[in-house]
Amino acid sequence: MEHLNKTKVLLCGPATSALGGGPTHIRSLLASGLVERYELIHFETGSRGRESPATDETRVARALRLLVSPFALGRAISRSGAEIVHLNSVLDHKALWRDAVYALVCRALGRKVVVQMHGGSLPDLCRFAVMRPLVRLALSIPDAIVLLASKEERDFGEHAIGVQPFVIPNGIDISPYRGATRVHSGRLRRLAYIGRLIRAKGIFEAIDAVELLRADPRFRDVELRIAGSGPAAEEIERAIRKKRLDDCVQLTGPVYGAAKIDFLREADAFVFPTYHREGLPYTVLESLAAGTPVIATRVAGIPDVVRDGVHGRLVAPRDAEQIAAAVRELSASAPALQAMSRECAMWAAEAFSLDRLAERFAEVYERLETGDRMARAPSG
Repeated sequence: MEHLNKTKVLLCGPATSALGGGPTHIRSLLASGLVERYELIHFETGSRGRESPATDETRVARALRLLVSPFALGRAISRSGAEIVHLNSVLDHKALWRDAVYALVCRALGRKVVVQMHGGSLPDLCRFAVMRPLVRLALSIPDAIVLLASKEERDFGEHAIGVQPFVIPNGIDISPYRGATRVHSGRLRRLAYIGRLIRAKGIFEAIDAVELLRADPRFRDVELRIAGSGPAAEEIERAIRKKRLDDCVQLTGPVYGAAKIDFLREADAFVFPTYHREGLPYTVLESLAAGTPVIATRVAGIPDVVRDGVHGRLVAPRDAEQIAAAVRELSASAPALQAMSRECAMWAAEAFSLDRLAERFAEVYERLETGDRMARAPSG
């Protein structure tokens, strides 16, 4: 009976059991205060596999899924009685056209549709002049577009897309991090990385930075622990052996739940020098919540959440020297590093909690319930 007066929202995205940022986002929304105001119904879309995006889905299975998925979505909308459909997408060609079709299905059935973008690159989509009108057309179909970062919002303006999106950063469950107050050691001895093991995440640059630091007598005891899985694992192991860093760089495998929180709290700094097409990496938010200062690149939504000199240091992509320099700078003052750790935890609790996430999405849904589409900016 508790659902009778709630607006139904069909939440479309990857399986909640899969690994990756997309499934984490779906789980976050389902665990947030949104469920007190809306009936959220999860409808599985996207690639099928243990990870998101999937690496273990066959081409035939993928083709069949894409062919039938618009019809499956239409059926789910009709059966669920959802009034709002929340699509989770990416700013790349494959996802854009797929989700434009999904949005058309929603509009044809008289439903409001929100499309949330998780990474990708609008400048890449609009690289060729002939594509810009088509991209504008596809992005004009939804009733609302949600982005993760202010940079993405600026891209919309610079490429004259003609819509005014909402900017809502990811959120995480802060409660597990409140169990015990962290007191940072004031030293930078143990560095940590969590994420997919691919070259574009900057892992090799982080290893190079450790090599540079170990040549300095002040940092002979620096270590790097790398948690995660992915296709570059063997190449990373070879690089570690080649540089003779076996005693200080370690691959631990994936970490989850309480083990992940402990992993982050045991680290003196979180290193994430990515140049991948990120949205807003959850591991960065989790590091902040753990009170672990972040050394990361100025990529996608990271500068929105890691204020340079306040929550860590921002460095250029593909630059091991800058990573090493950031470690040296943060090590200069133990009291300052301890204060930075406290600021990280407070900032995460204030800005990136599930309560804050629920508030922002409730604002979007409420506007759609009142019949308000997102504002259209002048096109040019």
